[in-house]
Amino acid sequence: MYKRILVAIDNSSRSDRVLETVESLARLTGAAVDVLHAEESHVVYDTVVKVEDDDDAQAVVDRAVTRLTEAGVQAKGHVVEALSGQVPDVILNRAREAGSDLVVLGPRHHSRIGVLLGGSVSGEVALHTPISVLLVV
Repeated sequence: MYKRILVAIDNSSRSDRVLETVESLARLTGAAVDVLHAEESHVVYDTVVKVEDDDDAQAVVDRAVTRLTEAGVQAKGHVVEALSGQVPDVILNRAREAGSDLVVLGPRHHSRIGVLLGGSVSGEVALHTPISVLLVV
């Protein structure tokens, strides 16, 4: 069924549900898992401002990889820097590079203004990928 799963996580409580689902799927199918966390930055005037610290971003990935590995799942992790609008492209590129046959991610809840200004990460990924996407809510 699935051989390689890409899971995109953030530092929210929803990531626990996403990882729980990925753990179950990977154990069931024997799939290897790539954990991806996009360390987001925003452009404010002419300056790029990071949303989180490098160590915090790496800790998100390390916790996920440890959890999956302890459950008997083959897993490796990646932190990738991205401007906030580039996160869907980062996910799509990593899925392509890794040869993933499934992308798993949670929804990103935007404010009403955020929804008006642009689509969600999960929506953009689902629209632009040729592989299956599982959205865990």
